[in-house]
Amino acid sequence: MSFVRVHEPTDNHKKGRQFIDLVRVVAKGGNGGDGCVSFHREKFLAKGPPNGGNGGRGGSVIIRACADETTLRHLGRVCTAKRGQNGMGGGRHGTMGADLVVKVPVGTVVRERVIQARPEEEEQEQEEPSLEDRWVFFPREEPHELAPGKVDFFKQAQRLIAQEEKYLRWRARQEGTTLIHADLTEPDQEIVVCRGGAGGYGNPHFLTNENRSPKFATRGRKGETREFELELKTIADIGLVGMPNAGKSTLLGAISNAHPKQGDYAFTTLHPFVGTVDFADMYQLTVADIPGLIEGAHKNIGLGHAFLRHVERAKILVYVVDLSGEAPWEDLRTLQRELEAYRPGLTKRQSLIVANKADQVRRAKDNLEQLQAEVTDIPVVTVSARYEKNILKLTSTMRKMVEQARKEEEDAKRLEMEEDNTL
Repeated sequence: MSFVRVHEPTDNHKKGRQFIDLVRVVAKGGNGGDGCVSFHREKFLAKGPPNGGNGGRGGSVIIRACADETTLRHLGRVCTAKRGQNGMGGGRHGTMGADLVVKVPVGTVVRERVIQARPEEEEQEQEEPSLEDRWVFFPREEPHELAPGKVDFFKQAQRLIAQEEKYLRWRARQEGTTLIHADLTEPDQEIVVCRGGAGGYGNPHFLTNENRSPKFATRGRKGETREFELELKTIADIGLVGMPNAGKSTLLGAISNAHPKQGDYAFTTLHPFVGTVDFADMYQLTVADIPGLIEGAHKNIGLGHAFLRHVERAKILVYVVDLSGEAPWEDLRTLQRELEAYRPGLTKRQSLIVANKADQVRRAKDNLEQLQAEVTDIPVVTVSARYEKNILKLTSTMRKMVEQARKEEEDAKRLEMEEDNTL
């Protein structure tokens, strides 16, 4: 369930308000269809055998990663799959309910949450279900007291179903109740989060040598119900990290095919924006413009976690600092401090410093010398994103770093596969 009610945004804030990267939803598998109580009827055959069909299984809820989706805004509070069809006469079984496929962006993390039942729901679960909730009866054939000496076939059927339910509970305990946690990082990767309930039995299921005309069937079982938290973490080769108004959006527009909103004020970017850098030899890399970071962001100050969660997946961190500011090296320390406080070890990734706004020569020259003196372990590239100066050198440096990161990632996967094969 989403905590925030999403209203239609105004034109000034439409782009920022449409992006949602954290939602909570309740997934419900479809209930199974009811079994059918029916008997074969034919000319010159007054009392034919039972021929009621079984109910169809309910549909399952499937979460699938889709490259065409970019936000979680389209998700509702409850996702329910279709119910199975009821069985029919003539031995016709009900069809299965259609699966509900929930499409989410690539990079979505699916986490199951423990549902805390309300007191009213706990009381309902403790109460034994009524006969009408579990059984389907032939018209005017509800259970009644039998004469002494007669066999109660309905009680025999009840004991049969009770044994089956006891076995299902035992199997559920053996399989365990581990919470679902999945990371959908590849297109078309999917996971079944809720399975539909089994269909009910038609009256031929209860046919015995003694009971030749069972006049009862079972209703379908309920589907699974679970609550999930879906969190979107943008996947990109490079993540642009910087203070507000450092020129990240302008830089992204200069090096890629993206056209993010640009303005001379803080927090112009309210949600991540991914652009693709195309090279002449058809090589491509992706760059994410992430909202501005201020001191205390790891405590959820400013845009806080709404920004920081999108940095985790970037292979390379590019710190964008404003050379025309008072102390760009202090801005860099603030960025590194906030990233390390949010997730220890995040600043140890391969990094690059982009000294932006180098066109303002008077202050930029002195600040650049001081920045290079303060930082010796990270390469620095000076650019002017506004006038697109030194952009070619920057993209070439980015490409070399991305190629190296991708090669290391492929080597790690290859070693992991070799280890699995040896085992």
